[in-house]
Amino acid sequence: MSSRNSRTQMLYTLGFLFFLISAFAAFFTGVKVGADKTEAKYAHLTAKETTEEFSGSYQQQDLVTFYHNVFLPYREFKLSWNEEVDKLSRSTDSRENAATLKNLGILADKQYEKVTQDSVFSGSPLLHEAQLNILKSLTLFSQASGKVSSGGAGSQIAKQLNGDKFTVSAAKFGLLAQKNFYDSMLKWGSKVNGKIPAQLGELKTLSFVQWKKMPLLQKNAAVSDIMLNRSIFAGYDPQDITAKIDDMIYSGTASSLSLKDVQSCLNLLTSTDAVQEADFMKWREQYYAKETLPELPFFNE
Repeated sequence: MSSRNSRTQMLYTLGFLFFLISAFAAFFTGVKVGADKTEAKYAHLTAKETTEEFSGSYQQQDLVTFYHNVFLPYREFKLSWNEEVDKLSRSTDSRENAATLKNLGILADKQYEKVTQDSVFSGSPLLHEAQLNILKSLTLFSQASGKVSSGGAGSQIAKQLNGDKFTVSAAKFGLLAQKNFYDSMLKWGSKVNGKIPAQLGELKTLSFVQWKKMPLLQKNAAVSDIMLNRSIFAGYDPQDITAKIDDMIYSGTASSLSLKDVQSCLNLLTSTDAVQEADFMKWREQYYAKETLPELPFFNE
């Protein structure tokens, strides 16, 4: 009897482990499938890549079109998402919580439709990739809002939503798209100003001496890369962080706080919520009047 019970227990344990492994695999497959469906839907847009690998025109009109047709709808979504999740974290009304989750899904779907209306950036592969990454991001955000239960305290729902693998992946694709966009600006800048590099290059710890020598477009690209690597999915843009870092350096604040490099400065700013939307505009004339910039609204508003 003892042998039979041991065999039964072993089979039960093996079956349970198999179930857990299958469930775990299915979950992560779901995240991948959600993104892959979007990529497959727009596979025809990448058909030229295999034969052309694009000349990489990166004209200002490409950047302007991308800004209005792709980046701006996503930027609006990002601001609304962060605001609604923050509101959710402070809510005690279960009906309101359910409505917020539903509205987040509707908003993601609405902005998805806006992004797909136009824009095929066949001459600028980074913009093309950015558009696909934003579509993947919105798809996963929509799915994330539908997965989370509206029961319980708002703070718990918000925590569950922020920690959900679909949400984490959605934010990652959004930050990758942002990096694609800022790398595209760098390529544009290199075409109109020979002192601007076409690529960011390997990003290591940046001393303030190195940072001061970099043109604004390169600084912004570096910040977008750090935001991606550190999963900083916030309402402000890379140039807002750039401006805050420059002001800390030139005002002497960074030195008084014994900060030694750009990364430590950025850590302090983001961890203390010291960066706000449109901070760049506060110091535009003071620090960047002679910088080469594309004619995009968030550089000129």
